[in-house]
Order: sequence, then structure tokens, then C-alpha cells
Amino acid sequence: MARNLYDVGDRHPDDAGAWLNDKQEQRTRVVPIGLLLAALGIAGAVALLIAHILPAPGDAAKDVAAPTSINERFALCDDVRGDACILSANAYAWRGTRYHLSDISVPSDTAPRCSAEAARAQKGRAALAAMLNGGAFEARPDAADPDPSARLLLRDGVSIGQLMILKGHARAWSRNPIDWCAS
Repeated sequence: MARNLYDVGDRHPDDAGAWLNDKQEQRTRVVPIGLLLAALGIAGAVALLIAHILPAPGDAAKDVAAPTSINERFALCDDVRGDACILSANAYAWRGTRYHLSDISVPSDTAPRCSAEAARAQKGRAALAAMLNGGAFEARPDAADPDPSARLLLRDGVSIGQLMILKGHARAWSRNPIDWCAS
């Protein structure tokens, strides 16, 4: 019965001396494992290099949004590149950069429309100098304002801009112009 299982040439050894039914089949690899592991290693190294060189989308925002603690003496001056200068009732220069308080509107001291507005602007400027010289405060970028020079100034969690409003030197920021001569 078993005779029909074999073909005619199956009972003879081949050139290597092995019987046809005794041959081991070799596995064929599409891609050698070593080459695959090397490619994965290179891809991982490139990914780490790119992640190290290029910051993640949130990293830049974190760096920009980091509050700065300031504890310097501010003087009244008009030098935008000053180290610690009060430029107006809502603007100051610190370490060569001009910043402005983003949460308040103040009377203009550069183009006042009346003498009352000019007087209020000078009082506001002196008040801001006194407040900033009252001790260390934090300068935080305002996430709601696209201007990179916009800052919220806080001392012990209280907004210096809000103190300026409470003392009557400023009003809450508004897109509409304020008529300082009428009030």
C-alpha cells in the first residue's frame, strides 16, 4: 500500500547524498533581521535628534509664559532701552526692552488732548514708579494679548494694573478710546 506514496525517483539519493524526502527546507528571509534592527536603531536615533533639536509645540509657550521676578529700583526716564525705567503710566523699560501693562488703559502723556489728561498721565506715571519700587513683583506675559511686550504685573498675587485702577490712575483696558478730558 505504501508503494504509491513515492514517485519513481524518490528512492534514490541526490547529488549531495541526501534522500529527497530527507531534505530540510531552508527559511527564506525577505529582510535579514540584523538589517531590520539596524534600521530601527537609526530611525530611533534620528527621532531623538529631531525631538532634541526641534522644540515641542508647547515648549515655546512654556518658555515665553514663564513669569519673571523683578526686584530693581525703577526711575522715571524716557529711554526705551533703559535698565529699569518708567516710560508712562502703563509702560516701562527693563533690561533694554520696552513692556506695557496689558490690563489697563491710561491717559496719554505724549499727545494729551487737555491739561487734565496730561496731569493725570504724570500722576499715573509717578504712581506706577512708586508701585514698582515697592518690592519684588512678577512680570507675566499676557496670554490674551498677542503683543509679546504685554505684561501682567503681580505682587503677592495682586495685579499692579488693578491697583492703578483702584487708585484712579487707570481704567480697565478697553478697545474703545477713553476721553480723559470728560471725566
